[in-house]
Amino acid sequence: MTESSTDPSNPEQDAEEFLASEDVGLEDGQMAYECSSWAGESRGLLGSLLVSAGINHAWQGTTVTVHEADEERVDALIDDVLASARPALDPRVAKLVFVVGSWPVALQTELVDQLTAAQIPYEWDMQGDLIVRESDEEEVEAVLELLPDPEEESELHSSELSSDDGVAVHELLDRVFMTASRLVKHPTDAAATVGLVDANSVLQQLAVPFGFEPPQWDRLVSAARAVAEAIEPPATSVADTDSDGPTEPATDSEIMELARTLVDQVRLYV
Repeated sequence: MTESSTDPSNPEQDAEEFLASEDVGLEDGQMAYECSSWAGESRGLLGSLLVSAGINHAWQGTTVTVHEADEERVDALIDDVLASARPALDPRVAKLVFVVGSWPVALQTELVDQLTAAQIPYEWDMQGDLIVRESDEEEVEAVLELLPDPEEESELHSSELSSDDGVAVHELLDRVFMTASRLVKHPTDAAATVGLVDANSVLQQLAVPFGFEPPQWDRLVSAARAVAEAIEPPATSVADTDSDGPTEPATDSEIMELARTLVDQVRLYV
């Protein structure tokens, strides 16, 4: 884990600054906005506004594609999102970056919980690294001292799929979205249940990918785990079972509801 200084300035932005280059695979009459620097909540808000406005759009990771004819309306919605966003840190103060972007999501979540408990404000940069006020350096380092060794945690959560591989991550989320969507309607579908459980096993091992905020990614991962465990409950020992006996298997309606929650989480990125 390393740290570096950042420019405390925070210039105003407008919708045009989010226009993506044409190498995202645009068709004639389409344009794209790259929103990787936004918090997941902000992307979710934009998605909701686009739906409410009846604007056809498609997400590819953190990039949203729309028709050129809707440019003015989309720009107005993006301006609305920007106006409602509030930075966690005063843009005028000096800041430090702690490089934690490659940490497993469970460890990043624990870091967030500790920072919140200590009332230390923070932000995330585009690489998923932690930004704090320079004046809070000692307090943040004290929090980090309480956490497990990130290198050991990374070894425990290693995977053949790298969180830096944006295409592979997007394909994985597509699998999660398709299988979960199927389970919303057919909770006993054999292919969907096996596919969701397999995809979840990979998802649980990933560090937070580029363009995702740890809290939002953790909610997505937790939602996937809930569905997988409803389909295939984790094994328990005799000591883990209480006097009432082992937990009952999830019902079809419970699986459908959990799958619906997962679909809502993944929809922000696919």
